[in-house]
Amino acid sequence: MHALSRSKFRAGQTGFTLAEILVACAIISVGLVAVATGFGYGVDGVEAGRQQSTAVFLAEQRIEQAKELAMRQTGLVQLTSTNLPATEAYGTIPGAASYRRTTTITTTPGGVVGARVDVNVFYRPVTGRGVLATERSVALSIFLASR
Repeated sequence: MHALSRSKFRAGQTGFTLAEILVACAIISVGLVAVATGFGYGVDGVEAGRQQSTAVFLAEQRIEQAKELAMRQTGLVQLTSTNLPATEAYGTIPGAASYRRTTTITTTPGGVVGARVDVNVFYRPVTGRGVLATERSVALSIFLASR
């Protein structure tokens, strides 16, 4: 008998049945679907963090502009809605078209001893399902005193 014609299977050895292979494929498929779903949630989370960080940056930027205006002259006379626009609509903030910003300046009663500057930045979150209709916002405030 030729060596190549002998079977490589010994008595009692068998392979996988079709049912076992189908069950294994089903289990692997369920696992891959779970991983793909988790990946989608992860990407949404990273994007949400990026958007919120940008909103915080835009609010801090406006606060820094208010501080710079307050330092120019005594009496906080530069701190006006002319120098710090009260409202910036979507598409009007350079480099941040998908954000809008409001700035409220409230001076202390009885003169310009101090002023509170409130900045709100609004945005519509972008997710894997598209742009959400509800706005999210970030709010920062600072109190500036006259020197």
